[in-house]
Amino acid sequence: MGELALGQNVRIAFMPWHGYNFEDSILISDRLVSEDKFTSIHIQELTCIARDTKLGAEEISADIPNVGDSALSKLDEFGIFYIGAEVKAGDILVGKVTPKGETQLSPEEKLLRAIFGEKASDVKDSSLRAPFWR
Repeated sequence: MGELALGQNVRIAFMPWHGYNFEDSILISDRLVSEDKFTSIHIQELTCIARDTKLGAEEISADIPNVGDSALSKLDEFGIFYIGAEVKAGDILVGKVTPKGETQLSPEEKLLRAIFGEKASDVKDSSLRAPFWR
C-alpha cells in the first residue's frame, strides 16, 4: 500500500528453441504488437535557420548539389520534408545550401568549375539532418 504502480503486466514465455540451451527467445503475444501496447512516441524540436553570411545568404531549397535523388525524395518543392514522411537517422529534414568562397574550393573543384562552369560548386550542403537516436 502507498505505492504508485505505473505500467502494464505482461505474460511472456522464455523457452529454448527445440530443446537446445542456446538461441533462447522471449515469446510475446501478437496482440501486444498489433495494439501498440509498448510503443512510445519521442518528440524532439529541431531548428534550422537560414542566415546571412559574409559570402551571401543561405538558402532553404530542395536543389542541393552532390546529393542523390533518394536523399531528396522526401523533400517537397520548398526543401522541407513531407508531412507523414518516414525519416531515418541521417535523412535530410530541411535542405539548405550555404555559399562558399573561392578560398574554400579544392584544386579539383576549381578545375571542374573552369571546365564545366558548374554553378553547383558555388554552394555547399548544410542541410538539417535527422539525428542519430540513442
